[in-house]
Order: sequence, then structure tokens, then C-alpha cells
Amino acid sequence: MSQSSSQPYDMGGAPSGAAQDEAFAALTRRLRGPLTQFFLRRTKSAADAEEMVQELFLRLLRRADLLSLGNVDGYVFEAAANIARDRGRYDQARGRGLHVEINEVVAESDQPDAEQIVAGKQRLKRMLAILNTLPPRAREVVILRRFENLTYPQIADRLGISVSAVEKHMVRAMSALRVKLIEGEG
Repeated sequence: MSQSSSQPYDMGGAPSGAAQDEAFAALTRRLRGPLTQFFLRRTKSAADAEEMVQELFLRLLRRADLLSLGNVDGYVFEAAANIARDRGRYDQARGRGLHVEINEVVAESDQPDAEQIVAGKQRLKRMLAILNTLPPRAREVVILRRFENLTYPQIADRLGISVSAVEKHMVRAMSALRVKLIEGEG
């Protein structure tokens, strides 16, 4: 009663009792992988695919004449297609994937905590102190660019200097700020 794993069951008649249980167990072992892949291609979720395989096996277990069918594999995969269609309709009707699980919602505040506020104030104070060490023109360029969001041409117009001069002041200022910030952290 050995069956090739690539051939569908054709038992010519349903086995009874323990033989039927063993034949069904062999069928489930042989088809579990292919059925899981079948459902996985349709659901993209390993957990859903496994759940659908289990649901299919339960349905098949209820069918007493399953093993006496001429093409058991064909019947099994047709039943699998029906389960996939049913699940798709169910998910669409219930808006599955459109809801957020309550467990996924994290009740975090957008407000910084006290430690973050203190650290931010300290960084700002250090930044302003370093900014005050820059030459006046470089400090003005940094303030106009970083705090007033002006473009280089706008800064050049306001200060009456060339765009190239604005770029040079900005590069020197940012380099000096970077060095002084690194020194302050060490």
C-alpha cells in the first residue's frame, strides 16, 4: 500500500479504522508543504497560511469518503482554492488590513520628557556660546541661513556681498562650529 509522494491517492475504496487514520495522516504529511505554499502565495502571511491549512485539514477530516475519491489531490486543492476565496471575501468584507490593532497603538506623547528638555537647553546654550566666538560677518551669515532660512543669494543681497563670499563665510563658520562642538564634547 506504498504510495509515491508525487502521485494522487487512488485507493479504490476507503480504508477503514486505523488504516484510514494512517492514510489520512500520510496525506496531510505529503500535502502540508505544498498547501502551505499555495496559501502563502495568496495571503503573504505565514500565520494565515498555516491557519488555512489547518482549516482545510479539518474540513477534509469530516469527509468520510475522501480517500475513496478518484483524484484526492485535485479535490484537496479545489477545497484549498475555496478556502482562499472565502478568506479573501471575509477579509474584504471586514476591511482586514485597514484596521489598526489596539495593541499596536502606543500611547506616547509628542512632548519631550524633562531629561530631553534639559539636554536641549544645554545644547542650545553651548551652540550660542560657540556662535558668539565667530567673527561678526560669519555669525551673521549663519544666523540668516540657519535661523531665518534665507538662501545664499538672499543673504548676499541683504549683506551687500557676493554669493561666493556668503559661501566662504558659511564654510568657515560651519567648520569652526563643528570643531568647537567636538572639543566641547570631549
